Amino acid sequence: MTNQIQFSAFNFKSSQVRVITDPNQEHWFCGSDVCSILGYTNSRKALQDHCKEAGVTKRYISHSSGRKEAIFINEPNLYRLIIKSRKPEAEKFEAWVFEEVLPQIRKTGKYQAQQQLALPEPPKKYTFDFTEDELQSLVWAWFAFVRGIHTFRYIYPMFQKLGSNIAPEIYGQGFEYSHTAQSAHKILERITKDFDCDPMTNWRVLKHVRGFDPAFKKPTF
Repeated sequence: MTNQIQFSAFNFKSSQVRVITDPNQEHWFCGSDVCSILGYTNSRKALQDHCKEAGVTKRYISHSSGRKEAIFINEPNLYRLIIKSRKPEAEKFEAWVFEEVLPQIRKTGKYQAQQQLALPEPPKKYTFDFTEDELQSLVWAWFAFVRGIHTFRYIYPMFQKLGSNIAPEIYGQGFEYSHTAQSAHKILERITKDFDCDPMTNWRVLKHVRGFDPAFKKPTF
């Protein structure tokens, strides 16, 4: 573990996001950069209204006019700003941060944008045969996954308050895989559209598919 704070700068499309990594390998994001991308016109007010004080810190950064103080926020506060944003770009920004940038940093210690050197190939398509029982099992597995996300989100604040060393893992399970659940939901909606929700059979699980809240504000337990 390094005892130094590492400064990095990444580009989301044409917008810069400055990030610091502390000695505990926790990542902090420049509040003004994030607010600009998410459409907050008053970054100071947005940070005060939506961020918890424990996840806010100040650092001096280099500037064209010299060094200046900037506010940085941790991952939970970053997520709070994302879900409060009304800008359509927020969902793409969330996917970029939690599915591309952070996993690559944790795996390699750095982030490097992937360059597209050629036109992508058309997606491959496959045909599979499922029994009704197998299809039901797929939907129930998705429901268990979504329920787990809600559970981890529910218990995370308590573990964070206790200072538990597994709090970051709980946060990751609760917040970093939401897009996976959302993508899987779209697939399940398509392949189960011809089935009815029957409370007397295993298809009762379809009520959770039909009533799925992609923002994860409505708990499943």
